[in-house]
Amino acid sequence: MVTNFFTKFYKRYSTTISLNKNLLISGTAGFIVSLVAYESAKYSTDDFANSAITVIAGFLFAKIVFVVLFHLDNRKKYTKRFTGKLNFPVLKQIVKKMLFADSIFEIISNVTRFFILLELLKAEYPPIQAATIASLIASSFAYLAINLIVRRIHVFSSKKKMFSSR
Repeated sequence: MVTNFFTKFYKRYSTTISLNKNLLISGTAGFIVSLVAYESAKYSTDDFANSAITVIAGFLFAKIVFVVLFHLDNRKKYTKRFTGKLNFPVLKQIVKKMLFADSIFEIISNVTRFFILLELLKAEYPPIQAATIASLIASSFAYLAINLIVRRIHVFSSKKKMFSSR
């Protein structure tokens, strides 16, 4: 009975679970890279530059990891079953919707993280502690936002087409 519940739950929410898994993996990778970037930049006394370098390094690495993971998990949705060729209209719809959702995610995540990190550094928190706190708070807001957006614009289904190709 419990197994049946989890099976149904997973089938119903598999795309959301996959998306969140990819976000968590890429976010963790970006966080680790940003810690390394911050450690190398902490010898500077410019808190603004250190915050910017940290956020940019984490952002770039997390994006690369996310795109690879998202493609691996979702390529069946935009690849024709028998020929293996790309179904460009479907791929185009998914990319448009994900770019929109990801843009909101990144704006919330990076802007929030930058300002929290900057304020914590000004308050003389240790760099690693400041980066960790800023990342956790910013990620919480961003994950909530992207899950709401992806559900609202139906990224993985064609129920509603936010960006219709007329």
